[in-house]
Amino acid sequence: MVKGRQQRLGAITAIAVTASIAGLAAVGYGQRPAAQATYSQTTAAPAPEQPFYYRPKASTLLNGVLVPLNSLRVMQRAIALAPEADVDRAPTLALLAAPLKTTGLGPIRIGMDLEDLEAAGLTPVTIAEASNGQCQYYRIQDYGEPVGLMAIDGQILRIDVWPGSLTTTRSGIRIGSTEQDLVRVYGKQLEATANPATLGKTVIFTPQDPGEDVYRLVFETDDQGQVTQFRAGQFPSVTWAEGCL
Repeated sequence: MVKGRQQRLGAITAIAVTASIAGLAAVGYGQRPAAQATYSQTTAAPAPEQPFYYRPKASTLLNGVLVPLNSLRVMQRAIALAPEADVDRAPTLALLAAPLKTTGLGPIRIGMDLEDLEAAGLTPVTIAEASNGQCQYYRIQDYGEPVGLMAIDGQILRIDVWPGSLTTTRSGIRIGSTEQDLVRVYGKQLEATANPATLGKTVIFTPQDPGEDVYRLVFETDDQGQVTQFRAGQFPSVTWAEGCL
């Protein structure tokens, strides 16, 4: 039994080391703008000029990197979700095992300071092109998921889940879910407005649980009604369409 547990812990450590290498390769897409969409426009009508945040920037090299990275993240997630996995030995695995909630993602809590994040074993790395003055975006070192943290004056106020992420909400909504899925899950707690930048909608979920009314889940959909990205955080910063910019 002891030998089997040691082997499992060794596997988790090996995956974490592999993730470190993948994290270095992923810096390019980890530094994408905080609200960038990657879907293609299929309408024949000319699309309106899109702000910087919504313009695709993936290169041929990036597309080549994402395929093996995605396979690695699937394997990491499977290990993180295994009943015997000791995620405390690799904090980034705890993130892979966690759903996005209105109040945070695993050990990352909305409202916590960056110093507390580092104390939890997660190292923030600045995403320079998505940052502006006291409002900064960060990715997590050695964490391959395209997820960004918005912090103002060193306090985390929102978490963005970008295209390509496998992260889900607590209710199972993910990149690629539909507006019908949102209505089915969240019902009358949704408020939707048109988003001319994506040709879709911005859909906001407001929780009714006591103490959570200051938080929101915000979903961006495309012209096909599919979720292209989503975020959680405090009002009003979670509603800022262009993030820090």
